[in-house]
Amino acid sequence: MMKPRCIGRLAVGLLALFLVFGTVAPLSHSDAWWIRVFDFPRIQLAVLIGLTLLGYAMLRLGGRLRAGEHLLAVLLGLALGWQLFSIAPYTPFYPRQMAQSDVDADSDRVSLLIYNVLDENRDVESLRTLIRETDPDIILLSEPTRWWLDQLAGLEEDYPHTLFQPQENSYGKLLYSKLELKDPEIRFLIEPAIPSILTRVRLRSGTLVTLYGVHPRPPGLKRSDEEKNGGGAEGEKAAQDDDEREDSDKRDAELLLVAKEVEALGDVPVIVAGDFNDVAWSHTTRLFQRIGGLLDPRVGRGLFNTFDTGNRLLRYPLDHVFASRHFSLAELRRLPDIGSDHFPVFVVLDYNPAAAETNADPRPEADDQREAEEAIDKGKTNET
Repeated sequence: MMKPRCIGRLAVGLLALFLVFGTVAPLSHSDAWWIRVFDFPRIQLAVLIGLTLLGYAMLRLGGRLRAGEHLLAVLLGLALGWQLFSIAPYTPFYPRQMAQSDVDADSDRVSLLIYNVLDENRDVESLRTLIRETDPDIILLSEPTRWWLDQLAGLEEDYPHTLFQPQENSYGKLLYSKLELKDPEIRFLIEPAIPSILTRVRLRSGTLVTLYGVHPRPPGLKRSDEEKNGGGAEGEKAAQDDDEREDSDKRDAELLLVAKEVEALGDVPVIVAGDFNDVAWSHTTRLFQRIGGLLDPRVGRGLFNTFDTGNRLLRYPLDHVFASRHFSLAELRRLPDIGSDHFPVFVVLDYNPAAAETNADPRPEADDQREAEEAIDKGKTNET
């Protein structure tokens, strides 16, 4: 029978190996779901690494560590440093990417409420109350079904400019706007079941801003029953792959395709918002920012975790608003839980071209363009 000290050594060693793997695996940039899921819990991994290092310290107090244990402790220290380095930009101690607004006039100001409603959620009145309290210019909703569209009837009185794509597969989208929408369209960039929004928004000053609304499929999940039973080629393919989980290839391709479009637009104001199903610090999201030249208002301000409302220990920033260097930030808030598994987010941006002088300037690195093109091609090749 193993002695308690031996059991402790084994347990700490196995945990250390897992944590080192969870830190190193995402560096491969593989799109396999079982690797990509380690992008999400960096804070949690950092805490576990710290506790495991404490475990080695306790073992050291009880006697000498073996050579392999010394090596694992060193690797854990390096892993902890990497995890902290990855999340450091999303703390108030880091320089801000997007400048704080000092503009008084509001003719070039735009406010957005973004919210993943959760298709099975039925708390419509809480959302209506939140809309009245925040009075946003634009409301962007993810996951709405036809039921949600029906229950929100009447919003058009205050938000006359709309774009609707309700769906029963958890990927519907609704857009309500007080501001004029120019050439609004629903697009299916990578998958025929996953819509996204593209429109230009005319600010009160007349300035046109290009707005993207996205909600790509997350890695690690199985397809919904609606998609499996939906018939056609997609339904047949999903039924055959019933036991397979989604890799990140299609999510990555959609985000990077949007980034390439933003890049091609040139020097115009752009906002990209929605449930990215990706964390702010992942390689894909940072690549998306560099290719599109987009700023994250979270950087230098905080995490603003939006998912999961039901789990305080496992929360991640999945819902984002990125903007071009033409904007400064007037307000950023995570709003209260109103029934979904996501928190709503309220953002107020000021269009101020002079802000470009103080904002960060994300630029593609040496291999970014090639990597983005390869990811887009792979996502399209694997399109169902």
